[in-house]
Amino acid sequence: MTPPLPLRGLKAPRAGWAAVAASLVLLVALDLARPYAGPGLRPGQWAAGLLAVAVLAGALHARDGGLREHWPVLVLAALLVPTYVDHTRRIEIGDPVHYYSSLRSMLFDADLRLANDYELLGWAGHEGENAQPIGAPLLWSPFVLLVHLGREAARLFGQPAPDGTEPIYAATVSLATFVYGAAGLFVLMAALRRFVSPAAALWTTALCWVGSPLRFYLSVVPAMAHGIEFAAAALTLWTYLRLREASEPARVVRAAAWCGLAVGLAFLARSQDGLLLILPGLELALRLKTPADRRAVARAIAAFGGAFALTALPQVLAWQAMFGRPFLVPHERLHGAAFMSLSHPRLLDALVDARGGLFVTHPLMLAAVAGLVLLLRRDPRYVLGVAPILLAMWYVNASVFDWYHVRRYTGVVPLLAPGLAVLLAPLARAVVPMVLIAFLALRYDLAVDALRPLPGVAVPVRSALARVADDLAAGAYRTLEPLAPGAAVRLLAAYTGEPLLDGNATHVDLGGEAALLRLPEPARHLSEPAVEDGEAARWVTDRKARLALPIDAPGGVVLRLRARALETADSQSMEVLWNGVSVGRTPMVPAWSEYRFDVPPEAMRRGTNVVELQFERAPIYHRVRGQGPHEVRPAALARLTLNRR
Repeated sequence: MTPPLPLRGLKAPRAGWAAVAASLVLLVALDLARPYAGPGLRPGQWAAGLLAVAVLAGALHARDGGLREHWPVLVLAALLVPTYVDHTRRIEIGDPVHYYSSLRSMLFDADLRLANDYELLGWAGHEGENAQPIGAPLLWSPFVLLVHLGREAARLFGQPAPDGTEPIYAATVSLATFVYGAAGLFVLMAALRRFVSPAAALWTTALCWVGSPLRFYLSVVPAMAHGIEFAAAALTLWTYLRLREASEPARVVRAAAWCGLAVGLAFLARSQDGLLLILPGLELALRLKTPADRRAVARAIAAFGGAFALTALPQVLAWQAMFGRPFLVPHERLHGAAFMSLSHPRLLDALVDARGGLFVTHPLMLAAVAGLVLLLRRDPRYVLGVAPILLAMWYVNASVFDWYHVRRYTGVVPLLAPGLAVLLAPLARAVVPMVLIAFLALRYDLAVDALRPLPGVAVPVRSALARVADDLAAGAYRTLEPLAPGAAVRLLAAYTGEPLLDGNATHVDLGGEAALLRLPEPARHLSEPAVEDGEAARWVTDRKARLALPIDAPGGVVLRLRARALETADSQSMEVLWNGVSVGRTPMVPAWSEYRFDVPPEAMRRGTNVVELQFERAPIYHRVRGQGPHEVRPAALARLTLNRR
C-alpha cells in the first residue's frame, strides 16, 4: 500500500500543533520582512527555521510517543531551512515578469491587458511576448491576495496605496513557490515509500531536489512555474499509486478524480505536462479488461476526465482571452513554425550535449533512467506506464529550437524518481556514502550554474568537475586560513601546483590560465585572455582590478607588473594597494613596460593578500580604437612577478 502523506490526519495534542502553526506564522513573517530588513535578518530566520523543525518534532513525538517513523520528515524539513533562508525574493526581468504580470493585472486592474504592468515592472514593450501558462500566477494568488489585503489594511496607518511592485509582493510570490516545491518534496517522499524503504525514499527525494532543475527554481529563480510544476507532477505520481491500489468502485472513482486534478495542475503550470494524463489513463484502460469492472471504470474515467477538464479550464479561458483561441501551442504564436520541428528533433543533443543536455547537466537523471530498467522486472506496470511520457517529453523538448533549456524536464523528475530510488536502495543505510553523493551532486549543480551564465552556454563535464574541485579547494582554504594560514597556503599550493614565493621569485602569466586568477577567490575585473602587441594578456575592465594572492612570506616583497596603458589623450596612472595600503603610484605609457612596487613587511599578511590596481582614467576601448568592446579598459596586464626582499 502507498503510505499516507506524512502529515495527514494528525491528532496530536492541540498545544503541540498550535505551536507548529505559530512557528509557521513566524517563518512567513520573517520571510516577508527579509526584503526590507536585508541579510541582517538571516540569523533570525535560521533560528526560526530550526525552531520550527524542533516544534514539529515535539508535536510528532507527543502524538506517537516517539520519532522513529517520522525521522525522514524531520530530516527533509531541516534540509529545507537553508533554502528558506537564502532563496531569491525578486521578480527578475524575463520570464518572471511574464508570469507575475498577469497576476498583478488581474489583482490591480481586473483585466489581462498587460502593457501598464510591464511598464511598472521595468520591462515595457515586452507584453506581446507573454505566452506563459496561467498556473503559476493562479496558484500564487491565494498567498498574494492575503498579503494584498494586509497591505491595503496598512493604508489605515498611513501607508501609501500599493501598486504590486513593492518588495513584499515579489517576496510572497517566491515564498509561495518555495511552499509548493517543499510540499512536492514531501509528497514525492511519501510516494517513494511504495518502492523502497523510508531511508532510501528520503535520500532519493533529496537527490531529486539538488540533482535536477528543481534546486535552481526553488532557490535562485523561484518566480517561475517550475517549483509548482514539480509539486503537481509529484502529486500525480502519488495519486496514480493510490489509483493503482484502489479496488472498491467508489475508491477507484475518487482516486481517478484526484489523478485528474493533479494532472490538471501540472497542465496549468506547464501545458506540455498534460502528457502526464498517459500514466493514470493507461491504468484505467487496463481495468477495462475485466468485464465485471467496466461500469465502475467508466465512472472513474468520467471522473478523471471531468476533474482534469475542470482544473485545466482557467488555462483554456486565458488562451481565449489573450490569443482568441481556446487551444494552441502558445510559443508558436511568438516564434512561428521555427519554434518546433517535429521532423528534425535534436534527440542526442537534448541528452548529452554540453550546451544543455539533460544527462550532462544533471547526471543523476541518467542514473534514474538506469534504475527504471532495473525496476522493469519488479514493477513493469509502472515502468511501461511512464515510458511513453518520458519518450514523448524527450521528443518534444528535442524538437524545440532552444532544446538546451533543461528546465523543461522538471515535470518528469518525480516520474524518474522511483528508478533512482531502486538504484540507491542498497546504499540507503550507509549514511556517509549517501551524504557524500548528495554533497557532490549539489556541488556539481552549483558548478554548472556558475559556468553557464546563459542557457545554451557549453559546460563540458570535465569543466564542471574541475570547477567542483576548485570550489572544494577554495572552501577548504577559507575554513583553514583563519586557524592556520601557513597550512592553508601550502594546501592550496599543493592543489594548484603553483606556489607563490616558494623560492626567491615567482612569475605569473596573467595572459594564461594561472590558478591565482580563480583561487583562493576569482580575480575581479579582468577580461578573457587576448593578444596585445604580440603578448598574451588580460585587459582590466573597470577602473579597479583585484587579485587575491595566497602567500606565507615573513618579510616584504617586490611586486613587478608588466602592463601597458590604452592609448589616451591624457596620460594614465596606476596606483597599487596591498591589503588596503598604498605601495606606490606610477604614470603609465601605451607600450609594454615593467612597473615596480615595494611592499613593506608591515603590509604583508600570512594567507590571502589582496592586491588592488586603481587607474586614474577609465577610457572606453571602442571609443579609443574604433572597434572592440564597449567597455572600460584602462590597461592590459601580461605578467606579475614577486620577489622576496
